[in-house]
Amino acid sequence: MRRYDQRIPPVTFHPDAKALVVIGLHADRRWVAKRARAAGLKGFLVDPEGFPRPDGTWFDYPLEAPQTGDVVVRQTAAHAISHLESLLNINANA
Repeated sequence: MRRYDQRIPPVTFHPDAKALVVIGLHADRRWVAKRARAAGLKGFLVDPEGFPRPDGTWFDYPLEAPQTGDVVVRQTAAHAISHLESLLNINANA
């Protein structure tokens, strides 16, 4: 059986990149975030820290991946990306 870090292909980051947005923090994404940090990139981690159960209740879980200096956005990807898009549009037009 192969481990997660053996199944994830190497990730090449653009030389001008300063940060990486990681959506979800499952094991495979934790490895990508770790590689980004090793390359000197700041991590922006998007995860709601839980999920709705079929009965409508919320199941909390702790995030395992954040490291000192990471920014954690506690939203779903749909909400976070939409908000980021609006911020980028505001800044582009300023």
